[in-house]
Amino acid sequence: MHVRQPGSFSQQFPLLLRDHLRCRPAAANEYAAAERHCAALFRHDRRGYVRAKDALVRDIVRRADAWAQDTGWAPGPSDA
Repeated sequence: MHVRQPGSFSQQFPLLLRDHLRCRPAAANEYAAAERHCAALFRHDRRGYVRAKDALVRDIVRRADAWAQDTGWAPGPSDA
């Protein structure tokens, strides 16, 4: 469970990523494939896992931000 301040960046960021991946199946598939690949390679190395997917995550975040700007995205309700 995550407790986040409503309206804060730490609350909005995961919602942005969630909504972007839901609206962009190709990005969601790319992210899922990277997650599976890195999890298999770094099963017992959390730092290695995070480093291995860092560049892709940063790229997806940049694309999500551009998508938010283009669409006027605003955080909707949480899935909780």
